[in-house]
Amino acid sequence: MIDVLRKIYPNISLEVELESQIETSSLDCDDMLELVGNLLDNACKFARSRARLTIGSADSGLELVFEDDGPGLEPDQLQQLNRRGQRLDERVAGHGLGLGICRDILDFYRGNLAFARSELGGLSVVVQIPLT
Repeated sequence: MIDVLRKIYPNISLEVELESQIETSSLDCDDMLELVGNLLDNACKFARSRARLTIGSADSGLELVFEDDGPGLEPDQLQQLNRRGQRLDERVAGHGLGLGICRDILDFYRGNLAFARSELGGLSVVVQIPLT
């Protein structure tokens, strides 16, 4: 999937950092590909030149942090991302369904999704999934 995204977005430096090895056998591979694919595609769409996925552990679970160096969002706009089908930037292709799909997957795994400003300057999307 990373190779495909690098071909789709050749001008974006796509970094993947693995902070720790995590046992993820309780997670369905297709669910995780859908989740990671949607969020990493969004990071690449909005990035100016750089997107990053950091994989690590947090609170006896899996933590995925998706970041980009794009324009980011204002604090009030971050709240709007929690609405299903909400699109805040119509200039970028999409249907506004990706985050809804991600939420459905995370609901199944009792995970959560949070939005903030990235240290890269754009948006940061933090996913936490308990593995117990």
